[in-house]
Amino acid sequence: MQHKRFAWTCAAAGLLATMSLLGACDPEEDDKTPDPQTDAGTKPDSGTPDSGQPDAGPVDSGVPDAGPPDSGTPDAGEPDAGPPDAGPTTVLPLTVDGTWAPSGYMGDGASGGIVSAPECAATRPGTGKGDCHKFTYTAGGGNWGGVWWQYPESNWGDLPGFEVPEGASVLSFYAWGATGGEVVKFLVGLSTTADGFSLDTGDQTLTAEPKEYTIDVSRVRYRKVVGGFGWVAGGKPTPVVFYVDDIQWR
Repeated sequence: MQHKRFAWTCAAAGLLATMSLLGACDPEEDDKTPDPQTDAGTKPDSGTPDSGQPDAGPVDSGVPDAGPPDSGTPDAGEPDAGPPDAGPTTVLPLTVDGTWAPSGYMGDGASGGIVSAPECAATRPGTGKGDCHKFTYTAGGGNWGGVWWQYPESNWGDLPGFEVPEGASVLSFYAWGATGGEVVKFLVGLSTTADGFSLDTGDQTLTAEPKEYTIDVSRVRYRKVVGGFGWVAGGKPTPVVFYVDDIQWR
């Protein structure tokens, strides 16, 4: 009987030992995978941390674009390729004074026998262009005198004259005497050598009132004119006093 109890006791002890061993080898207890940890808030998520760098586009530095800033300076580009301005163009009508100069004193005028003064009529005749001229001629040894309007000044044909525009038909002017009866001849074209032509009015007896005179230049071939206008008078016992105004090529 005692042997049976002993045997049962040993069997029970062996069973308990076996169960203890099985508990130690429980598959659930042997799982090596750690339990998930609670996010401690100290690590960023799996995305790439924000480096704080701007995106791939260039940062606006505030500097103006590649174009040069407007300096306000006028365009420095080269001037128009067209020919430079050659100055004002001469057109008709052409005033004699200011183009030709009354510098060619002849006969007794070359020795001081002619005096010129800028005196005008109370009302200037015609268009009143150019200068007013009062001439006083006192006869000397030559018993004649005169004045040429020349271009350039004092040119007697050694230099080219002034190029008069094409299309002029007359040279016009106003003349009158201090008392009336003064005899004067008016001229244009210094010589056929200098100008290619030489024309005159023939002797004109002046009146005391301004009168217009003309010389026809429509039939001459003029170009560079040295003698743009002139006059001559014969000697008299008393001085010859007369006026000329508004002399034009037109």
